[in-house]
Amino acid sequence: MTEHDSKIVDWVNLPEGATSLDLWPALHDVQIVSIRSSLLERTITLHLESDHLLEFHKLPLDMQFLLKLEGVQSARVLHFAVWPGKFLVPAGVSGEEEARLIAEYQAKWREESLSWGELEKAVTTECKQVIDIADATLATAPDGSVALRISGLLNYTAYHELFLRAERLTLTQGDGRELGIAGLLKMGEEYWEALEQRKNGVSEDSPRAT
Repeated sequence: MTEHDSKIVDWVNLPEGATSLDLWPALHDVQIVSIRSSLLERTITLHLESDHLLEFHKLPLDMQFLLKLEGVQSARVLHFAVWPGKFLVPAGVSGEEEARLIAEYQAKWREESLSWGELEKAVTTECKQVIDIADATLATAPDGSVALRISGLLNYTAYHELFLRAERLTLTQGDGRELGIAGLLKMGEEYWEALEQRKNGVSEDSPRAT
């Protein structure tokens, strides 16, 4: 491996000093509704929609978030062919046993490669083919380059994992306002915190314990 290769930020071999950030609060249940990329400009833009965040923060419900990667070095996608055998979780099993059975079942799935171009064509709001994000993680190297990993379901059925590597990442609202990953994380954290409080019977007007 050359010195240049050793500095590449990717999930296979993250360089020393890279830090990772869990984006679950910001991107869980958010949808990728379209993907636009340019080989010439070396960019990829993910168009994101989130009804729950927009409604909670009283933003226009037709507004999108634009996650743009510049200086794109790598764009890969994997999908998983589900094992076609019978699978059933027996009634009455413990949560731990259920998790074990599901993990054993998913271990039988086959990981398959898919071209990025095919993914872009597949994700379209016209046919309601969107990716529902389950989880996402961002890794940042000391030089500011980034690696992004996103997992989710295409058309609510097919599990995909997206791997992106780029020199720079920006996140803006559809109205052009710079938001940044930190801004979206703050929006997500406030939403999930309020949801948890409602589940626990704590109203927004109730005084918080100190």
